Amino acid sequence: MQRVVCPALAAVFLMLAPSLTGQTGATFYVSTTGNDANAGTAAAPWLTIQHAADSVSAGATVDVFAGVYHESVNLPASGTASAPITFQSYPGQTAVIDGSGVTCCTSNPASSGNQTQGLINIVNQSYIIVRGFEIRDFTTSNAADTPAGVWITGSGAGVQLLNNLVHNITTSSQTDGNAFGIAVYGTSQTPITGLVISGNAVYNLKTGDSESVNVDGNVTHFAITNNVVHDNDNIGIAAIGYEEPVGPVGYDEAMYGEISGNTIYNISGIDNPGEGDSYDADGIYCDGCAYVTIERNLIHNVDYGIEVASEHRRCLSNGTEWSGPNNTGTPGTGTYPCDGRYVTVRNNVIYDSNAGGISIGGYANDIEVSPGDICCGGAAHAVIVNNTLYNNSTQDQTGEFQIQYHSGSAQGNFFENNIVYAGTFNAWINSFVPATTAYPAPPATLNWNLYYSTAGYVPGTSIEWLGVSSFADYAAYQHATGEDADSPNANPLFVDLGATPPDFDIAAGSPAVNAGSASLSCSVGWCDPAGSSPNSIYGSTDFFGNPRMNGSSIDIGAYQSTGVANSLSVTLTSGTSTLQPGHSTTLTATVSASPGGGGAPGGTINFMLGSTLLKTETLAPLSATESAAAVPLRASQLAQGANTLTAVYSGSAVYGSSTSAPITVTLQ
Repeated sequence: MQRVVCPALAAVFLMLAPSLTGQTGATFYVSTTGNDANAGTAAAPWLTIQHAADSVSAGATVDVFAGVYHESVNLPASGTASAPITFQSYPGQTAVIDGSGVTCCTSNPASSGNQTQGLINIVNQSYIIVRGFEIRDFTTSNAADTPAGVWITGSGAGVQLLNNLVHNITTSSQTDGNAFGIAVYGTSQTPITGLVISGNAVYNLKTGDSESVNVDGNVTHFAITNNVVHDNDNIGIAAIGYEEPVGPVGYDEAMYGEISGNTIYNISGIDNPGEGDSYDADGIYCDGCAYVTIERNLIHNVDYGIEVASEHRRCLSNGTEWSGPNNTGTPGTGTYPCDGRYVTVRNNVIYDSNAGGISIGGYANDIEVSPGDICCGGAAHAVIVNNTLYNNSTQDQTGEFQIQYHSGSAQGNFFENNIVYAGTFNAWINSFVPATTAYPAPPATLNWNLYYSTAGYVPGTSIEWLGVSSFADYAAYQHATGEDADSPNANPLFVDLGATPPDFDIAAGSPAVNAGSASLSCSVGWCDPAGSSPNSIYGSTDFFGNPRMNGSSIDIGAYQSTGVANSLSVTLTSGTSTLQPGHSTTLTATVSASPGGGGAPGGTINFMLGSTLLKTETLAPLSATESAAAVPLRASQLAQGANTLTAVYSGSAVYGSSTSAPITVTLQ
């Protein structure tokens, strides 16, 4: 039946609603009290985020008012580089996308049969920003289903996930099941590229065989930065390659990426049947990734801090699926170990891990983990420099630095300028695999490190090199192996190990000061030409953000020495110091921890107008040592004349409470 629309009514509707045809700069609204038959204005908002997603196009912004939205949202349209589509909580509010009551799981895309469903799904789309949501409570008991907080797959460019809270995404079928906090699967010869995952908190997950945050397959030029990942029962952040059948052969490595500024803690597989109830969950895992920088992360109380390896033996003899160098030639598979390759691990702080600090190489030589899936690969051109490792292997598992299978002289791995301070079990180096014809010594080149433990060097315990641990003393190890010729065995003189959090900066008199080497060139590993340090493999800044070099000298460890004691500061700023009636501005509170041994400050900020509470806001991480929160300030909230405002930080398990200096905003 033909429908007749009254021209006059249509004209009124078009006057009231933002244009749905030309949407650049247009803002639409969603509310739990709205109606999808509305115009999508602030006064007449839509009811569901899905309806908004189905209605908007390039250049539009969707502001979602506070409330709980029980839906799984598919984002079916792309923006452009100059006009992305933005979905965000309304400024100063938090909208919750809640999976309780949402049926899990349909396949995304439908043709894949993957039975993977996110509360937000982005399939083959580009230039979408998702900002400021709480995404929670999506679970399954079916091993065939995979729930996710955010699921991105196919191909695309320019997707950004910013300042979201993702939590309580779980599978109760952990032995054979999977779940994800944030998962990105590049499944096409056209990559998912230009991806940004930043400022998110991802926590309280039970993921079975899978990871908290991952990029897997053909994902290139990605940035996973300034997130807080904690209290999950499998890997924190993973960049994965060669995991059949995620990407096409030759197009299945996560590569050209940055994993930096993240705070990761309380990650363990010990109570996860999918991991065999063992201490094997990494804080950060390069599993067959390539050309990735892992820097300035704070990692503690995980199973392994950082691991560079590959779990697969399906490559050609050069450790990749390409017959030529640098992904040239003809793609194909073989039976040789694949490598996690060209990975730079620098300026990270890792402490109190259950199993180990940093590990390279495959965890097994040649085993079948499932039909047709042979493990393991190795590590090649992994350059590990200027990290601080303290009291790792608290469960007497491996040690501070571990070298496993398929790492030999041809692989060109380096471990230099690192502080290694072993704890109770006193394991400094655990290189347990003897040299072979295929993988001759050395499995890595070690020098300019600093080793220490309160118990001192103990034969048979402190150092195992190529399966030998009987060196009579540290000097005997140096002489027999030729490694660590310029590496002192001395107390690094951390500023305050007994502080809460521990202060891993080094004192001015530390033997680590100016004792490192800056002799490695980018040619031995990976320097990102588009990154912050294109010409130095050591990075431009240390863990805290100070210049990495002191002239031509460099300290050993993650810090260039400042010798500072722990401190915490709260800074409050306003977008303007004066307001006119009817106007508004933004208040921003920044909490900075120095030198940041507890990671990004968590908790909340109370924004105060005199003694009146304006708003309590949850902090979002800006780096591994800094967090911030922002709220709108309207003229109607102020009295005529000068108004005094402060920001009060709640404190956290590792940082005390603190209050900013007051600022003044004048209502004219």
